[in-house]
Amino acid sequence: MISIIVPLHNEAAAISANFPKIKKTADRLGPDYEIILAEDGSTDNTRQIAGNLASGKIRLLTSEKKLGRGLALSRAMVSAKGDIIVYMDADLAADLRHLKALVSEIENGADISTGSRLVPGSKVHSRSFLREFFSRGYNLLLRLLFRTSIHDHQCGFKAFRRSRIVPLLKEVEDKHWFWDSELLIRAQKKGLKVAEIPVEWTDSKGSSVKLPSDIPSMGLSALLLRLRL
Repeated sequence: MISIIVPLHNEAAAISANFPKIKKTADRLGPDYEIILAEDGSTDNTRQIAGNLASGKIRLLTSEKKLGRGLALSRAMVSAKGDIIVYMDADLAADLRHLKALVSEIENGADISTGSRLVPGSKVHSRSFLREFFSRGYNLLLRLLFRTSIHDHQCGFKAFRRSRIVPLLKEVEDKHWFWDSELLIRAQKKGLKVAEIPVEWTDSKGSSVKLPSDIPSMGLSALLLRLRL
């Protein structure tokens, strides 16, 4: 069984527009799947819209207060029923045609597979020079600090082998944006096999990542993690 998680915080427009595409793509993977809408303390009508979508294979997890993206994902992953867990951002920045390849990496032996915007074969659209600069600089910092083999730690398009990833979630301390990076760093430290696949990615104008505050915060989190490890 495959569990597909979609984290939601104030994503009313995105989930309304994109849920039919997510459902159609899931159907192509086969009949044995579930979709978990992981709503995280939204202040718009995201919860109501997600609640209307929930039925059958579609489950809704909600939180009255904002947990943070990372903690909301961890909670959803623990509740997932699938042997393979996938998560994708509600804006579908990563082209869904890559979903089958992402899942296939797990079926072929990887513990984690992650989309990448920074490996040969990837294509990135509508990304500003500044965002590209910070992304490459941040990932270079992580590769230097932790000697990881991963080029893109923050891509919001990942799949996991449930049996290997759920025990690791207890060790991940970050609750928000650094969660992805910390999870991958700790996974490689534990010897988990991580596969990276190129994706076609279109930056959303309404991205929740704020360069002036979130990027320095993630860099500081990386330095603190290096000291702890």
